[in-house]
Amino acid sequence: MNQQLQTAGIIDDDEIYQLVMKRTIEQSGLVKSVLQFYDGEEAIYFFKEKQTSTGMLPEMILLDLNMPYMNGWQFLDEFLKIEFEKDYKLSIFIVTSSSTTEEIDRAKDYSIVSGYHIKPISKDTFAEMVKTVMRAA
Repeated sequence: MNQQLQTAGIIDDDEIYQLVMKRTIEQSGLVKSVLQFYDGEEAIYFFKEKQTSTGMLPEMILLDLNMPYMNGWQFLDEFLKIEFEKDYKLSIFIVTSSSTTEEIDRAKDYSIVSGYHIKPISKDTFAEMVKTVMRAA
């Protein structure tokens, strides 16, 4: 795959997972830069600050559900309230340790959620996620 995404973001409070996932993304060669957020609140603040500068926003997010301050569900609800420029497209992939049917079904209620994956994800799974984003663009 010759194409690259400009930016991917990770929203997860687990510092070790962040480190491993950032390295996986960088080694894939499929993404130019990685944004890291350690809770949903930090990420929402970033998106609100940049909502009119969509060129600085990621094309994909790997979102954990279980975080302090603002969990993944709260992030999704707040994110949907932000008014971005019409051409901004984002694919959010839930990447979590929770595999309950209830949460998997709940994720389907959000049209912006492109997939639900259980941690950890492999390089191949990440590559498939990037392909999904590129097809949607």
